[in-house]
Amino acid sequence: MHLNNIAYKEKISSLPITPFLDEICSALKSSQSHFLVLTAETAAGKSTAVPLVLLENFPGKILMLEPRRLAALAIASRVSELLGEPLGQTAGCRMHLESRISDKTRLEVITEAILTRRLQSDPALEDVNVIVIDEFHERSIHADLALAFLKEAMQLRDDLYVIVMSATIDTEQLSKYLGTVAVPTPVFKVPGRQFSVSIEYASNINPAQAVLNELNRRSLTKQEQHGAVLVFLPGISDIRRCRAQLEEAGLPDASTEILILHSSVNFADQKKILSPAPDGITRIILSSSIAETSLTVPGVTTVIDSGLARVSRMNTAAGMERLVTEPESVFSAQQRAGRAGRLAPGKCIRLWSENDPRIQRMPPEIMRTDLTALVLECAQWGITDITKLSWLDEPNEASWNSAAELLEQTGCLKQKQITPLGAAALQLGVHPRLACTALAGSIKKALEYSRYAQSDPALRKRFCADLEQRMAKAAGRLSTQEKNSSVKQAAPQADAEAAALLAGFPDRIAHLVNGDGVYQFPSGRTAHLPPEDCRNSSSFPEWIAAPEADAGEREGKIYSYEPLNTDFALEWLKARAAKTTQLSFIKSSGSAVSVQKTELTCYGRIIISSKKVPAELKDYAEAVCTEVKNRGLETLPISKSTEDLLARARFYEQQNMQSERKAGNAELTETAEQWLLPFLGGQAKISAETVYNALYWYLNGAELDRLVPSKITLPNGRKQQVTYELQSLPSDKTKVALRPVLEIIIQRIFGCFETPRIMGMPVLLKLLSPARRPLQITDDLENFWKDTWPQICREMKGRYPKHNWDYRVCENE
Repeated sequence: MHLNNIAYKEKISSLPITPFLDEICSALKSSQSHFLVLTAETAAGKSTAVPLVLLENFPGKILMLEPRRLAALAIASRVSELLGEPLGQTAGCRMHLESRISDKTRLEVITEAILTRRLQSDPALEDVNVIVIDEFHERSIHADLALAFLKEAMQLRDDLYVIVMSATIDTEQLSKYLGTVAVPTPVFKVPGRQFSVSIEYASNINPAQAVLNELNRRSLTKQEQHGAVLVFLPGISDIRRCRAQLEEAGLPDASTEILILHSSVNFADQKKILSPAPDGITRIILSSSIAETSLTVPGVTTVIDSGLARVSRMNTAAGMERLVTEPESVFSAQQRAGRAGRLAPGKCIRLWSENDPRIQRMPPEIMRTDLTALVLECAQWGITDITKLSWLDEPNEASWNSAAELLEQTGCLKQKQITPLGAAALQLGVHPRLACTALAGSIKKALEYSRYAQSDPALRKRFCADLEQRMAKAAGRLSTQEKNSSVKQAAPQADAEAAALLAGFPDRIAHLVNGDGVYQFPSGRTAHLPPEDCRNSSSFPEWIAAPEADAGEREGKIYSYEPLNTDFALEWLKARAAKTTQLSFIKSSGSAVSVQKTELTCYGRIIISSKKVPAELKDYAEAVCTEVKNRGLETLPISKSTEDLLARARFYEQQNMQSERKAGNAELTETAEQWLLPFLGGQAKISAETVYNALYWYLNGAELDRLVPSKITLPNGRKQQVTYELQSLPSDKTKVALRPVLEIIIQRIFGCFETPRIMGMPVLLKLLSPARRPLQITDDLENFWKDTWPQICREMKGRYPKHNWDYRVCENE
């Protein structure tokens, strides 16, 4: 295929990227790393033109990744149209439940997870010549993972090339990541063709009112062509609310239509957006961020931007994601506004104040979202340690560990290694939770909690049929025991369905903790049922499974749940529970303290049963350490000597940052077993002396006595007590630190002409009169005698004529 000999050349000649296409191919072929970073401004035409020139210049198959299903279909359709062919010939698309591919297809436009599957089955991608990762600035978790895998796959071949295409992005970071320190990957920048977009701010109206205002303005101007109105809203609930408000105002009418663009909407309905609006009809598109970058929505000349985005953030402590509505970033706001200027001059109405603060760019998805699927993919790739794969931005370690723990619970991992169940789960093309649910015996429940739950019957049927087909292929990986391990076929059937659901959501079983519909999860987190359920019910099931829940701020929200039979729930929990003992102090009259020992049967932090058992003498020591961990050092008898020791240890740590043993309350609380346990022995009580001895040993008291003494000998031979107190620093009075302090009657420092120092810090001298009243505070004794003392001396001689006032002479004891 030659670009000069085919009809589409003229059709793409007006695209800003067209004059650069040959250079782009040359830069890719000559790249030492075989990677090329291509940045192009909005409307440059990169997604359409680059695949065409690659088809001409590279003989093999080309895979092009798109983060959105609708964008994948649109690009494949447009390339096919330019080639004068039906979709599925030279150019086709492949996505979950929707493929247009034939034996002749050389360009496959695919959604991102599909590349990961191909890499797992064929790490060298033997039948592929070029991979294009489009819209990389969106930084989806799939794109980051695919790029990390591709860096390793590229080492297996010398004829595999990758183009990373993006709008504005940190090209320096990406270039270094894909290349080497000595030879970064080349970056090719292409100008775009953005028509002017005027920006208006309207912070006091809602999106529906903004739409009505715009339509009213258009009506008054009586212009024939107005173009579509694209409204950006954070989520599906906001979209539905806006639509309801527009319907209350009489829309759609004979001259308008309302379409919704959101991932939860039927894919067939989403496709309508790709076709032009009927003549004489003003199209109003209510969209999530799906239309922000990777999709050209035809006919848009006005954008109404709510300024908000729905973002998923992982709460690792709760083991749940938290959906939050946040102000969009500056970058997203620019991208959204740009949708109004792709085809003609337009305008963007921003529903916030021009001076509202906004972050520059949203953190990559890999650093803020659920990593369950990513960790399982890495395990299949052979990576069980987060540091063993080269990441553009390394995932959060706590989120990685949380995901690995869940996968261990589901049986997909065992001792960090992928199991046959985990490998089978990856073959199903759905989230590992849903895969485990299906493999445990319930495709029905997998469907109910998938993104296809609200789709039309035909698509739901296709989802189930596809899952059945994939399960049949994956079944060969599983033994009979593995197939039946997650689900117990017990009567009634509801128990089997519940067991299958819990196979994928073992952390989402929850116990009712109060009559207001609040439940506790194994993580210890609590969440409440939907308000409408609470209003309509006077009682709630004791046990539920809640697959759809978020962590919330202090208390999470349960969006949907399944009631569980109590007997079944307890049987399920007991089969997976662990036994632990809990020790606690029981204080009686006076100062007597006893230890209560309780044996607990728990699933996570859900207590299934408890019973008291006799405490042994050794339990006292463990109880003391547990009490210290739970309530801090104040639990222990702390003497003045211990307080002094701790102050000296903290001063030493402050002056010597290399100190290994930390003396802060938090550190000592966490390490109680290390320093306290050896000194408790078999005794059933603890004294202040025991605490002092334990800390003196742990904090290297002998070293402290030498370097941070509690008493110092002054140059005049006197020994004086030193304390260590928080005081202003000599160099910066706005900052405080621990300082050695010496409080002394002034005659007792006569004969001392230099300020004493401890570990380099001057001692703060609080000088007192013979009646022990404050005279002066100084850490500069030399200048004190010279500048300040003469005046003080004159005053003191009048008050205390019998005392010695010659500072050069020591007063006798």
